[in-house]
This record gives sequence, C-alpha cells and structure tokens, in this order.
Amino acid sequence: MDILTDKKSLMATIYLKAGRAVRSAADTSSIGMAVDIAKLYNNSGVDELLIYDLSDTLEEHERSLTIIKEINRVLEIPSYAFGFTGTVRNIREYLVSGCQRVVLNSSDPDLLNILPECVQMFKKDRLSLAIDNINFLFKKREEIDECFHDLYVFEDNILDSIAFMTSFPYYYMVSSNNIDDYCKALENPHCLGVMGPLINDTLTDIVMLKRCLSTNGISVNVYEASMHYNEFNTDNSGFIHYVTQDYLTNDVIGYGVMNEESFETSMQNGKMHYFDRKSNKVIREGWENNNYQYIKSVYVDKNKRGVIIKVSRLSENDANEEPFLTEILHKDFVNKNTGELLETIYNHICERRINPREGSYTTSVLESGKNGIAKKFMAEGTDLVLSAKVHDTEGVRAEISDLMFLMMIMMSEFNITWDDIMNELSQRK
Repeated sequence: MDILTDKKSLMATIYLKAGRAVRSAADTSSIGMAVDIAKLYNNSGVDELLIYDLSDTLEEHERSLTIIKEINRVLEIPSYAFGFTGTVRNIREYLVSGCQRVVLNSSDPDLLNILPECVQMFKKDRLSLAIDNINFLFKKREEIDECFHDLYVFEDNILDSIAFMTSFPYYYMVSSNNIDDYCKALENPHCLGVMGPLINDTLTDIVMLKRCLSTNGISVNVYEASMHYNEFNTDNSGFIHYVTQDYLTNDVIGYGVMNEESFETSMQNGKMHYFDRKSNKVIREGWENNNYQYIKSVYVDKNKRGVIIKVSRLSENDANEEPFLTEILHKDFVNKNTGELLETIYNHICERRINPREGSYTTSVLESGKNGIAKKFMAEGTDLVLSAKVHDTEGVRAEISDLMFLMMIMMSEFNITWDDIMNELSQRK
C-alpha cells in the first residue's frame, strides 16, 4: 500500500456539534458558523479539510449533513468526513453530501460487520481508517490494505509504531502549536499530511506557515510567481497598474497601482496589497474589516506594464454599499456564457417553484411532482435515442435541450445546485 506524494498536506479540521462549529472534540463551545470558517480555510491556503461530525443522535446527524452539504458547496479543496459512520448508509450520505472520502473508526464495534458491504459499494479511494489500536492494524492488515486508502492517527502513543513499523500512508493530528512538532511529523516519508490546532487557528497565516515548513526542508504547496517586479516595464513613477476581478464571476472589483513592495508582498503571502498614493503606503486590501482578497491567479499583459489579479473574498460587499461599477450604456445581446446561462435558467426554475404562474410550462412540470418529472425525462430520453438513430442533428439538439431543462427542474426538486454537480464531476476520473 504505497500512496506517497511529493507534497505534504496541511489539513484543517472543522468540528460540528448541534449545527455549529465548535472548538474541538473535547471542547464543544461554539466558535461560529461552520460555512464561514470553511470559506476561510478554503481561501487561506489549507490543502484539505476534515469535517468531524460529533453528532450523538440521528436527528443531530441529519442536521450536520445539511451543514456539510453547504460547506462542500463553497469548498474547492477536498473534504473528508469522520464521526457518524456506524452504517453503510451513513458513509454513503457523507459522500453524497460532497465529501471526497469518509474516515471510519477502528474502535467502532460495527466496523467489521459493515466492511464486506463497503468493499462492494465503495472504491478504495473513498475510505480511510482512523486507528487508535496498533494491534488492530496488525491483526486486520489484509482487510485494511484491501479497503482503505490511508490511515488517520489521532493518538500520540501509537504514532511511532505506525510510522516506523509499517508502510501505511497516514495523516497525523499534532496536539501542539509548536511548528517544530509539525516539521518532525512531516519528515516521515509515510506521513501524507498533518492536522492540529496551529492549522485550525483562523489567525494562523497558512501561506507563511508553509514557507516556514519549506525553509525547514518540508515539501509543501508553496505558490511562486514566475515573474519578479524588476521584469515589468514600469511607468514613469515606477509603478505597474493592476485590475482585480472576482475569480468566479470575473466582475471587476478594484484597480490601482502597485510598487515593488506591494507586488512582492502580494505574491509571497497570497493576499492582495496595493500602493496608496495618498498615504504613500502599502496597504493590504480588506484590512479594515478582515475581508482580505485571497489571490487565485495573476496574468500579465503582453507589454509587461500591468497585471490582472483574480481573487476570492470571504464575503461580498455590503448590500447597502454602492456597487464598484455602474453601467452607463447597455445593448441587448444574447448571453452565450454557458455557466451564467445555466445558472440563470436554474434560478428561474427555483423562482417558479416559489411563485407559480398559471400557464407556465415550468410551473406545470413542477406541479406534476417527482414522478411526473421522471416520466417526462424518460419520454424525452426516448425521443433523443430515436433522433440519434436516424442521424437527425436538429432533433438531437432539441431533445438534449429539453432533457437539460428537465434535468434542472429535477435538480430543483431535490435542492441540488450546479455547485453540487460540479463538485461531483470534479471527483470523476
């Protein structure tokens, strides 16, 4: 079982209890909204996220699943679930909620009973094993090797045995805030990554932590710009010009100038900095309200005089705040942006669900219910097959369009968004 990777991962942990994020498994005091914390981890440079479901009852678990689904809608990094895994159904629910992998517990008395069904239902790369007893590892080595992608070690007292007596790849939860402890854990070639309070602390600068680990010889994902400031053709004042865009919508959200300090600082810590001519200072964007702009990508123009920087933000501008851009001329045109068009149609369907309109085709299909939608889907699918058999290109195009519209109606019926679909497709290989 050899899944070693060149780059080590920093994995944050969100503990869920009673519908909120809590400090740890031992300290269930609330620390805020789980989705907001997940957004912060996603933007800050964390590589992976472990969602630790501390539910005690099925009702509480159902509430956690709703939150996990919301978390995965905003995540771009892989998420893994751990906690409420007593049945195969529980495992499948986590995967359906958008988690890439589920971590089972070796101390769960039901584990051995559900393993055979797990092998039949899930691929090996969808399951991990949290192990707290070294004897279990050696007694069930064959089953572990057959069923699980990797191991999770939450206990210090068995780390040495796993690290030095086996070749299983594993993640390790460091119990301290000491960076030397993280370095030591990551030095083992079989350690895939680490978790711990230092990574969970929302005040930790993850990018700078990674640079520190890299300086200590640990191979981690550190992003480096392929250009330095001295390679730009600056203006007469020694500046380059920048435009910032929302990386998802491409909306322009800022523009200005950068000097060498602001550019290099932005590239090094992954947050947008600009040069303020009035104060003659370098300023971190969003410092007033901690709504930093996290850099996703940077593009330079062909003359090397400026950059377009695509960023993400934890929250959009306040609803009462004046928009950054105001339209002063508009010409009607057909929107052929695929993503925007699909979102617009889906939102139209959802609006019709809330506000039905007499005579509307969408309303009539929605009112037919799940069974009615399914029957229409089957009928259109048959028409598509028939059109394809006779090589009717126009018919195929029309039937695919009908099927996609019905598909979005079905998505709205089950409260499935395009983000959910994209998350699922991103896991297909």
